[in-house]
Amino acid sequence: MGPVLWALLGPVLIVATVMDGLGGTWWLRVLLWLLWLSAAAWWDVNRHAPRGQLRSLLDVLANLVHNAALVVIMIEVCLIYATAGWYKIQGSRWQDGTALYYPLKLDYFTPWPALSDVLASSGLVVMVLTYATVIVQVAFPFTLFNRRLKNVLLVIMIGEHAGIALLLGLPFFSMAMIAADAVFLPTVFLLWLGRRATLGRERLLGLLPGRPRSPEGGGSPEVPAARTAPDDRGGPGKERGGTGAERGGTGEAPPHGAGGGHTLVG
Repeated sequence: MGPVLWALLGPVLIVATVMDGLGGTWWLRVLLWLLWLSAAAWWDVNRHAPRGQLRSLLDVLANLVHNAALVVIMIEVCLIYATAGWYKIQGSRWQDGTALYYPLKLDYFTPWPALSDVLASSGLVVMVLTYATVIVQVAFPFTLFNRRLKNVLLVIMIGEHAGIALLLGLPFFSMAMIAADAVFLPTVFLLWLGRRATLGRERLLGLLPGRPRSPEGGGSPEVPAARTAPDDRGGPGKERGGTGAERGGTGEAPPHGAGGGHTLVG
C-alpha cells in the first residue's frame, strides 16, 4: 500500500501546488514536497540497502524529526488547553456554572435533542460538567509533571471530547483533539494497544475463507522449525543460519523494517 499511496498522493500534491491550494505559504509547499520525496528515498534505500550506512542515517534523521514533531504537538496542546481554560475563567457563564446549558439548547448543536434535554434539565449536572471542563483544561499543562495524574486527566479529557462529539455533533473536532491527546499516552500502553490491534486483525483475517487460521494464543501462523544437522563434533544441530556471529555479523539487532518493528519515542 505504501507505493500505491505515494503514487496517488503525488498528483494530488502537484494539483494543490499548481492551483495554489496550500494557502500561499511557500514553506508548506517545500515541506510537503520534501516529505513526498523522502518517502521515495526511504523506500529505495530500504529495498536495496537495508543494512547500509545510509539506512542508519535515515533512521537517525527519522527519530529526530519524529521527536521534534511530538514536541511541537505537545506544546500546541498545552497552549490550546491553557488558553481555553483561562478564557473560560473570565466568562461570567462559566463562573456561575451555567455555560454548558446554552449550547445544549441550540438546535445547531443538538443532534440528539432528547439526550440534550435530559442533561439540561438537571442544574447539578450542568454545573458539575461546566466546572469540571474549566478545571481540567487549566490543570492539564501542570499535570504533565506527574505521570499518574496526567494519565487520569487524559482519560477524563478523551471522555469529554467523546461527549462533545455525541452531544454537540462535533465529531471531527473531537477526533482531532483525541488524536492530539493520544500523544501524551504512555508508550507501554500504545505498544500494548498496537499488539492487541494486530492480534485482532489476524483473527479477523483468519475467519476469511481461503486463509490459514492463526494458532491459539494469537500471532502469525506457526513456521516449521528449520532443519538441523550435526556439526563437525557430532554435537546437537543448530537452526539453519546460526547466530549473528556465525554468519559473520556483529550480533546487533536488525534495523527497522527487518522484523524488529518500530519503537515509539517520546
